[in-house]
Amino acid sequence: MEPLQKSRRPDPWQRARKLMARLWNLKEKLSNRDFGDFSTLEYERVRPEDIRDSQRLKYHRNLDMAKTGHADASLNDLISYHRKKEGLVKLDQGVVAMGTIKVRENDDLLASVRIGYDRHRKALVMALRDHDNIPIWKPLDWPELLGRLSSLHPKATDGLEFGHSFFARDIQRTVPSDFESLGKMYDLIIEKSFGSNKYFGKGVLPLDAGVLEHPMEHLHRPILFPASIKGHEILRLTEANADYLVFQPFLKTSSVILHLTREEIQEMLRNERVDRIAKLRFGLVLGIREGQLYIGKANGKKTRGMDWTTFREAMEFPAHSAKVKYYLAKKIVKEKDFVIEKGAIRLESSGRTAHLKRHYKNGQWYFAETGRNNQELHFRPADGPVMGHLRTHFVDSENLQMALDAIKEQKLDIRKIENTLNI
Repeated sequence: MEPLQKSRRPDPWQRARKLMARLWNLKEKLSNRDFGDFSTLEYERVRPEDIRDSQRLKYHRNLDMAKTGHADASLNDLISYHRKKEGLVKLDQGVVAMGTIKVRENDDLLASVRIGYDRHRKALVMALRDHDNIPIWKPLDWPELLGRLSSLHPKATDGLEFGHSFFARDIQRTVPSDFESLGKMYDLIIEKSFGSNKYFGKGVLPLDAGVLEHPMEHLHRPILFPASIKGHEILRLTEANADYLVFQPFLKTSSVILHLTREEIQEMLRNERVDRIAKLRFGLVLGIREGQLYIGKANGKKTRGMDWTTFREAMEFPAHSAKVKYYLAKKIVKEKDFVIEKGAIRLESSGRTAHLKRHYKNGQWYFAETGRNNQELHFRPADGPVMGHLRTHFVDSENLQMALDAIKEQKLDIRKIENTLNI
């Protein structure tokens, strides 16, 4: 027969905790009706796992403490979890959602980033992930944001679809006085984000006949135009009908809305087939298509495209003055005296802009600096004095060393442009 086990003496600390908890609960019932209702209606009838707020979980813990003298560790974990979650909700209530960035490959969503404005801290915030559909906001961190986006890589295609949405109405309604400044900051975020990954650019659709034939398949997609339109080259298709297509700038929160007729788009597609070789005087451009020379001039329309004519037609064109025709015949055809765009080097520093371009006939580098009042460039051979000028006035240009090295080499065996010009 086993000896009877001695009964354990009650833990005096446990008894003290029970007594203190009972006294606290009694006081709480008298002053807090919510606690009294919970102890009568829910305690011992609802599992802690089914309680969704930290305050009621604390009630449960206090009642357990009065009953047993201790609280279960899992209950404390639940309280910590819901307190953290409630903090996320409270933070989200003070944040104005500015927009979202989403990156996809086909139908797979690879990344989703929310951009917001914390009204209390007056600072931009971002959320790289959610919890139970609650954004986990944190201060905007450029290295983390750009690092996250730059790490994305396509698996089955050559590019990634970069998309974003700007919540203009939400911002205007909640913080109208900050709308303009927040719009500029959002533009900066989109610009840097888009430039952080080379595959985002490859995911932009080029303007082609498919946009006209199947516009609904391109709706809300970014489209790369062959010519800048009001300063924008990447536009988003927002509407299409039988007469015209509606576009908006893709990388800016601009209110600009562009209505392009189908004829205007077809004209841009035709012009795109001409390869631009050189910028000439009088606002003209030298181009080539299928071995034939073309002369282009900006059409001044909203598309800022080029009107191209063959070289022969340009010489017969009544709108061209005798001076222009003489320049084309003598300088371009006879002397081949022009610089080409291929391989051109651009230098910028302290508000100054300069260009180095190869001369078509002798292959040497020529230099020109943009004037303040006259945008037409006048090129001269790049020699020793030019190198000194560059070292003095373009010391901050990231292309300075490239330009100096090019002038030093002065290789005379310039590779002729594709499709040798027969002029």
